[in-house]
Amino acid sequence: MDTGILLVLAVVLGTLVLFASDLIRVDLVAILACLALAWFGLVTPQEALSGFSSNAVVAMAAVMVLGAGLKRAGVTSRLAALIVRYAGTAERRVVAATSLAVGLLSSVIHNVSAAAVFLPATGRIARRTGIPVSRLMMPIGFAAILGGTVTMIGSGPLIVLNDLLRQAGAEPFSLFAVTPIGIVLLLAGVALFSLAGERIPPRWGQKYPGYQSRRSGR
Repeated sequence: MDTGILLVLAVVLGTLVLFASDLIRVDLVAILACLALAWFGLVTPQEALSGFSSNAVVAMAAVMVLGAGLKRAGVTSRLAALIVRYAGTAERRVVAATSLAVGLLSSVIHNVSAAAVFLPATGRIARRTGIPVSRLMMPIGFAAILGGTVTMIGSGPLIVLNDLLRQAGAEPFSLFAVTPIGIVLLLAGVALFSLAGERIPPRWGQKYPGYQSRRSGR
């Protein structure tokens, strides 16, 4: 086997091990992988750093920064309070409200960032309503993925697609080109988890006090 192929496989395996072990921050692992490829002579220094000139990379970094700003500003805490105030403690209404909120948030920031930003709020909602947090996580995860299809900036693949179209000299999609399809997908996912969610999310996880009584009053 060619030495270059072996070196590439070694870098890929090393990167995967570091990602899985969480010994080093993922951003540092990514930078180290770029440097390793250049150091082994597999790519030129210009090629190793060319990703930072990509619109897709800059856009994904920007929406992640936006998500961190929303978290520090306390937006998710206020969303949690609003959800509990208007949705009450009934599980179906809480699942629908949280899923819809995360889906709409992930349409304007990266879907992974939206899910991560909403995690603290999910814990607060679970404590206030008595619903196990494990039964809120799966609907929120799917809603974040589906919400990313509402605009062209909510999902990494859509951002990369637009960047590739620009590089090929084709006309890129507009910001709301996928909105009609994304809205339908998001609403369908929210409806599925809120109406038939009891059969989908796992039942493991410690239940908060009063959960059974609040479920019976749904």
